[in-house]
Amino acid sequence: MKYVAGCLTTIMLCLFSISSFAAEVNCECPKLGCDPCSTQTNITFYSEKCGPDNSKVRSCARPTCIPVEETSKECPVLPVANSGPREPIVVKTEVPKESGIEPVTVASVGKVKVIQGSVSILRADGKKILVASDTDLNEGDTIASEKDGKAIVAFNGGNKLHVHEDTQIEVKEAKDQQLEASRRTLLHLIKGKVRNQVEQKYNGKTSYYHITTTSAVAGVRGTDFIMEHSDDPAIGTKLETLKGRVIFGTPDQKETREINRGEGAKFASGKLGQVYKMSDEQMKALDMASRVDLAKRHTPKESAICSKPKGMFNQCLWKCMNNPAGEKKCRVDITNVSCVRQRCNGNGDWAEETRVSEPSAPMACPGTGVLVKDCDY
Repeated sequence: MKYVAGCLTTIMLCLFSISSFAAEVNCECPKLGCDPCSTQTNITFYSEKCGPDNSKVRSCARPTCIPVEETSKECPVLPVANSGPREPIVVKTEVPKESGIEPVTVASVGKVKVIQGSVSILRADGKKILVASDTDLNEGDTIASEKDGKAIVAFNGGNKLHVHEDTQIEVKEAKDQQLEASRRTLLHLIKGKVRNQVEQKYNGKTSYYHITTTSAVAGVRGTDFIMEHSDDPAIGTKLETLKGRVIFGTPDQKETREINRGEGAKFASGKLGQVYKMSDEQMKALDMASRVDLAKRHTPKESAICSKPKGMFNQCLWKCMNNPAGEKKCRVDITNVSCVRQRCNGNGDWAEETRVSEPSAPMACPGTGVLVKDCDY
């Protein structure tokens, strides 16, 4: 019995340790909302340490909840007069298993279109989807582009997000996109670079468009701006505005900068820098560089004009002449064996046959067959 009791005690301690560790490393923000006796009029942000040994920082949103003035079925008793803003509550979205309740269908908030490379969507339920064609984006999803990936998000209300390579951004909130008085968008840039083309209008109180990082937050009412973020504190967060005005500052909003058209600012090494100005030339270059829809796809610029084998204008082919059978490399060190190069000319002919004697010839010429690629001159 003592042995069994000891084992049970060990198991309980292990489970407790695992549970404590899971809670310790969890850096997810609590989902906060207003109770039925209040309405949301604004949103603020706060930062706090999280993760193992508080080694990480999370930036979370906190709604401002103002008491309602009329009773309803959900709020039969009004809050005490002049009691001030009410504390937000934790919103539970999970449906208990085997409850008999059908899961609520998640409504799409926009479409993700891949412009180049590899882009995926991590659903709120943990499922990862590789984006191959226009794909629905839902609230709670995270868009992740690889080092060669670029994408455009077209939100239902008309806003557009250019997602650059090696970027991760989470759609924390996207509500009432068609209703001007209550539309709300909250994005969290985990890393990378995005351009926000915000066409919809927001009043900053009952409706808002915010994008956060672990160190900064930007709020707009309708503008066009680029935001970059790195986990490296020395690089931090940078914001530059192409149109309109952006309020850029710390998550608690205790320190802010107004970034107008042609201006930018950085938050790095724990400090919010001063606003700097860009020249017209810099603005034009930024506009072009930040539009991922101008990215070149990995497709041939021209169709093949040479045949047998196929090749495009000014491409070259390499072939090994008189190579011994079975050799994997072109044995130019053997008498009568040579590496020959030809170019595809404007008439569609393989011309300018040249024997290549450089040391790189065995690498350029295949042991058998032909190789077509860009010329080495």
